[in-house]
Amino acid sequence: MKKKINFKFSILSFLILISFLSRLAAVLIYGDTRIDNEWGILLNNLYNHKTYAFYEFENKLIPSSYMPPLYPFILLFLKVLSFDKIGILNLIFAFQILLSLVSIYIFYKINEQFFSVKMSTINSFIFALFPLNIYTVTQTSSITLQIFLSLLFLRYFFLINNNNSSKNIIIFSVICGLSLLTRGEFILILIPTLIYKLIFKKINFLNIIKILLISSIIISPYLIRNYINFEKIHIVNVTGYALWKGNNPSLKVEGYANFEEFKNIRSKIEKIPFDNLYETRRDDIFFEVAIKNIRENPMLYFLFYVKKIFSLYFFDINSTYKNYYHLMHIVPIAFVSIISLPGIIIFLRSKDFQRKYLMIYLVFYILIFSLFFILPRYKLAILPIQIILSTF
Repeated sequence: MKKKINFKFSILSFLILISFLSRLAAVLIYGDTRIDNEWGILLNNLYNHKTYAFYEFENKLIPSSYMPPLYPFILLFLKVLSFDKIGILNLIFAFQILLSLVSIYIFYKINEQFFSVKMSTINSFIFALFPLNIYTVTQTSSITLQIFLSLLFLRYFFLINNNNSSKNIIIFSVICGLSLLTRGEFILILIPTLIYKLIFKKINFLNIIKILLISSIIISPYLIRNYINFEKIHIVNVTGYALWKGNNPSLKVEGYANFEEFKNIRSKIEKIPFDNLYETRRDDIFFEVAIKNIRENPMLYFLFYVKKIFSLYFFDINSTYKNYYHLMHIVPIAFVSIISLPGIIIFLRSKDFQRKYLMIYLVFYILIFSLFFILPRYKLAILPIQIILSTF
């Protein structure tokens, strides 16, 4: 028994070592050289102006809820920690590599719910050395944080089936709260999850109340802040824009961001007053146009929706992201996606609670995110489940 434990520890240690080295090499070759786009703007305003703002008009910053807050505030913490002497990007990469390494171990523990130690180890090697999983740590993006939280969520989902101690319930609830602050759409996965547990009597109603209460406490400061600034309770104020970006005449799976080409949208946005409700009114405009697009040509957008589902489960053959649209990315992605299909049939026919839930999680994730637009890195969120399906 002792030899078995030592062997397991040695293998996992070796896995973590080569995972670290591969990610370090990837950062040196492909690592971002600056914090671009939304993250850079939010970080600058948080650090230099002490406000969570994205838009600026006539040197006046407008409060924002354009992006979920957890990752920007982590960037702020790393920025403060750098003391302007250590490169902020170096700290970001170090943080993301650490999260990625911990995610590998969590994935291993999830596999132990289904497989032997040997097969769990093999699957963990596959996940750890998957090119997409290595590459994502090189980008200033919240995807590494999202994968860490999603795997932690699954880990504790399975854990509280057998041990619903107060400690595990509290940890699970905190994970849910942090996940909501990372992806607002997570609420559409959390609610079906709790209902599923309740139906199969894997949790009692009191513990569901505890989970919802603790999760609400975690996100409440941000919700209160948003209500004060925007007169409504919400986590993100980008649903309309994200829906339009993935449902407009360009029909691009990755989404089309250049709304200025559409006069009907541009003219409406130009009329919005520059106050605290600017972001809300702007998002409402995009939402209305997106719904109008879908209603006017439902079959076209339904077929496009199916295409986005295909692109998420397999890959986007028209991707413009050059580092993703590469054989080292496409070949392993296509291979795992294809051989996971028989696993779906096995899981659908299974009466096992845990297998059924993985299918529910996978289906809900794909259906929800395909409503909007699909970036290549979104694939990483379902990759762990596809690896498990492939093994079956």
